[in-house]
Amino acid sequence: MTDIVDKIVAERGAVYGHPRENFRRIAALRAVVAECKDPLARVALDEICVKIARLIETPTHVDSWRDIQGYAETGLMVTQTEDGPE
Repeated sequence: MTDIVDKIVAERGAVYGHPRENFRRIAALRAVVAECKDPLARVALDEICVKIARLIETPTHVDSWRDIQGYAETGLMVTQTEDGPE
């Protein structure tokens, strides 16, 4: 790896833990989300899974909480019809 990549991996690892454990958590969460029939909702839910997996390691990480809030809002936006939520 390059010095820049090594630095990024080290910084993220200090906050989110080892990528193997983080990815294992994400995969487990996404396996459940895969049951969602709405592909647009699934995108938002998949992104939320990443943030949940990170929060399991570091529950005080404010940015991850805010990202979940943003993905929830955009998920609502893409799943609404002109008449409102389905």
